[in-house]
Amino acid sequence: MKSLIDDVNVDDFDVDKGGQVEIIGWLYQYYNTEPKDIAFKKKKYAESDIPAVTQLFTPDWIVKYMVENSLGRYWIDILHAKGDQRSSEDIATLYNWNYFMPEAKQTEDVNLQIHSNSNELKNINLENITLLDPAMGSGHILIYAFEIFMGLYESEGYSKRDAAKIIVQKNLYGLDIDTRAFQLTYFALMMKARQYNRRFLTQDLKPNIFDIPESTDLEVSDFESMISNDETKNNLQLLIDAFKYGNEYGSLIHFKKHLNFELLAALTKEDITQKQLSLNDVALLNKQKELSDLISAARILDQQFSIGVTNPPYMGSGKMNSILNKYVKKNFPNSKSDLFATFMERLSNLTVPNGYYAMVTQHAWMFLSSFESLRSLLKEDTLINMAHLGTRAFEEIGGEVVQSTTFVYKKQSVSNYVGTYERLVDFNSQQKKQEAYLKAVNDNSVDYLYRTNQANFSKIPGMPIAYWAPENIVSKFEMPSIKDYSLSKAGIVTGRDSSFIFKWYEILFKNISYTETNERKINEMKFVPYSKGGEYIKWFGNDDYVINLKKLYTPSEVTSAVRRGDKKYYFQTAISWSYVTSNKSSFRFYDGFLYGTASPEIIPFKMDYMWTILALLNSNVSEYIIKFLNPTINLPTGYVLDIPMIKGTFQNNIKMLTYSNVNIVKEQFLFDENSWHFLNNKLLLHIADDKRNEVDGKLENAFNVWKDEAQSRFNQLKSNEEELNKIFIDLYGLNEELTPEVEDKDVSVRLADEERDIKSFLSYFIGVVFGRYSLDTEGLAYAGGDWDDSKYKSFVPSKDNILMFNDEKYFDDSRDVINRLKDFLKVTFGEDSVTTNLQYIASVVGKKADNSEASIRRYFVEDFFKDHKKTYQKRPIYWEFSSGKNNGFKALMYLHRYNKNELAMIRTDYLHPLQGQYESRVNQLNSLYESESVAKVKKNIEKDLKHVNKQLDEIRKYDQSIQHLANQQIELDLDDGVVVNYEKLQDGETILSKI
Repeated sequence: MKSLIDDVNVDDFDVDKGGQVEIIGWLYQYYNTEPKDIAFKKKKYAESDIPAVTQLFTPDWIVKYMVENSLGRYWIDILHAKGDQRSSEDIATLYNWNYFMPEAKQTEDVNLQIHSNSNELKNINLENITLLDPAMGSGHILIYAFEIFMGLYESEGYSKRDAAKIIVQKNLYGLDIDTRAFQLTYFALMMKARQYNRRFLTQDLKPNIFDIPESTDLEVSDFESMISNDETKNNLQLLIDAFKYGNEYGSLIHFKKHLNFELLAALTKEDITQKQLSLNDVALLNKQKELSDLISAARILDQQFSIGVTNPPYMGSGKMNSILNKYVKKNFPNSKSDLFATFMERLSNLTVPNGYYAMVTQHAWMFLSSFESLRSLLKEDTLINMAHLGTRAFEEIGGEVVQSTTFVYKKQSVSNYVGTYERLVDFNSQQKKQEAYLKAVNDNSVDYLYRTNQANFSKIPGMPIAYWAPENIVSKFEMPSIKDYSLSKAGIVTGRDSSFIFKWYEILFKNISYTETNERKINEMKFVPYSKGGEYIKWFGNDDYVINLKKLYTPSEVTSAVRRGDKKYYFQTAISWSYVTSNKSSFRFYDGFLYGTASPEIIPFKMDYMWTILALLNSNVSEYIIKFLNPTINLPTGYVLDIPMIKGTFQNNIKMLTYSNVNIVKEQFLFDENSWHFLNNKLLLHIADDKRNEVDGKLENAFNVWKDEAQSRFNQLKSNEEELNKIFIDLYGLNEELTPEVEDKDVSVRLADEERDIKSFLSYFIGVVFGRYSLDTEGLAYAGGDWDDSKYKSFVPSKDNILMFNDEKYFDDSRDVINRLKDFLKVTFGEDSVTTNLQYIASVVGKKADNSEASIRRYFVEDFFKDHKKTYQKRPIYWEFSSGKNNGFKALMYLHRYNKNELAMIRTDYLHPLQGQYESRVNQLNSLYESESVAKVKKNIEKDLKHVNKQLDEIRKYDQSIQHLANQQIELDLDDGVVVNYEKLQDGETILSKI
């Protein structure tokens, strides 16, 4: 409780500053924090979870925005209908409505439509205006509406005391499924009325707010003795059925025909207390009370209101339990994707013609295809105003995922109405959004305020609420689009990705069909290239997965969830991208691949179309258009296909620039060892060609040559992309909206990075030691299968599939990593420069030590495997044996060279000899310790002795684990991937470093 009080602003306790509402709201949210955290972990929400997971306290300024622009606007409409000549701005100023946004100037025809209802409005007085919050929570909206009503009544000559009574009795209505929320709202509203009418609490007045009840304890037969006709019985049955799941349906409860409440109320009024009561009579009295509660809630749900305002519950259909999900699908098919959308439809239905409804919701309904039916439905109403909030609209919700919007609709169809939109998405805090909105109210010239004809939304595919789309872009959607030049196909669904999809380097390389794309031979293929999205990279890349196609077509290996797609379109040349993006989308060229749902594909009808479509998609024009169609983190195929392709896009220079870009990006993967395109390490490219004099046997010089080449490639790609942007900006007429410049961070080739590239060099060295690579062969030399000694002339791989990482030089032969590194440097850069190159490596990646060899040794012992795991995305091909935190035994093994005798060999040829070295070292240190007289030196010897003894104890225990596993002669199946085999080799023991 102390932290709650400390964290809440002091003004929130001040009634004069509206703190009464604030503190009640925060208390309510605090109360729900723990239940919400527990519920969020569930796959489906139970009935009891719904209040906690769906409530979110609405910021004060958003409440004021919604109420002033709905209730306030409605009152202005009434005044204008009665002949008031003042402008809406003047009236709002008079009432101190600081968040009221005046409407845009309309055409004469639109004004005629708006004022066609004047006769109806002029007959409305204050006491006739009703406002409903169907998900009232702690009552924040109702309390502020009370204040607005009070101001209106005072302006009409009412006393505050009379006004308070009328507001509670006639103007305000609220519903919620949470009893505690109802109690808090009841309390807040009564206290608010008491503020203006000191006798209010003694007048036996009750607000029109209700905790929506359930009818589980009621049956028609309970009232059988009172029912005199079929109409009463039928109405009662309808009422009881409607509230059977009241705590699940809440305000979504509705009636297809109006109930006869007079007949129903009569059942609650029959007085049975005039006689001596039996037990059955007592039970009936309780039933009458329950029925009375149902009737009270039903009366509200069966009428319409002048104004509807709410912050609705948010719950995707996937989280709804079966009861709620079934009800929503049946009764609200146009808005079934999320509860907030369902409440949008419901609140529209609860609002009278010419009334207003205002809400704050997630912004997904504005764009996603799953809400298109809802957008179509809402076309019948008029979107008056919207403050598009984006992320961080609620202080308690961080991150970039939850994006919000608040808006006001009028329950009237007005053709060509120009709505007002405040685009606050670029302001990164709740306070900054509030300040920006207020600035827009006072200065309509700000560049984030838009005036848009609602009819424009229907001109864009899917009818997104793309209010900021300029007219010249909207008109482009009348032209052909990408779907006229390509087709799309659904991606593969395996049902169990971990059993079918692997990184290409995990498995036996010869089992991968990289070039065979013949549909007829599908059943003969085992693994084939597979795209499943990935990081941001344009033009080419994210192609490091394979799928077990043979297994996918083996009936016993798949479940009913499998979706194999259309074989006719396997291996087609296509454009693909990542379905989920963090910010920008990037599109890539693929040939000979299959595609998953995380990597949508489009297949151009011609190769000429391929290059142009790819160029357009990777331009900032496409990025600009996509943000109108769907500014969310997901990018389904439909939005891409809807991008217009105007006349003039099929130009030769566009095709040439695109082809060049693909090859530039592809070239970088020739020197990236975890790419199957890999040929050679980037720092060894010029040790024997025309630049060898520039390299001069020094690794540092080789890096500098590479650095210049990488910069040149980067500059060329950036220049090409900017040229393409310029072409498309001119073609689409967006010179005022866009510039062709490309930020360095968005260029899809990497510049040289000294630390990363030297670590990559050391990784390549390890690969050469194990025979994965050869200095005499480009690309892979060995990745499983038959070993070929003829591939290794310049540098012979280690005979055993093991390379030791010791923290001291215990072996002066090929078992020691530093010895092998020196041999490698002699062969690649020459014997004369070995020392220089070791010093350079140590200066870049080495750890603190007495000399360069010791420094590099520390890197291998402490950091190499960490870097390897990161490079290979937790699917390492070099496995690290580790005896524990003291590094008693640490060594690498190459997965593809493993055999069942490996562990036995490690014990006899590596572990036991190292144990002997430790024992000798202990004896040596003991002798030194006994003979040493200098205290400081003696202390250092003691420290070393303690460390080696720990290592000795550690590997003795480790030997037992290795022996246990060696005796089993464990076989690995590379087709199962790294994760399965990593656990299989250890068989419950811990002999490998964690991945």
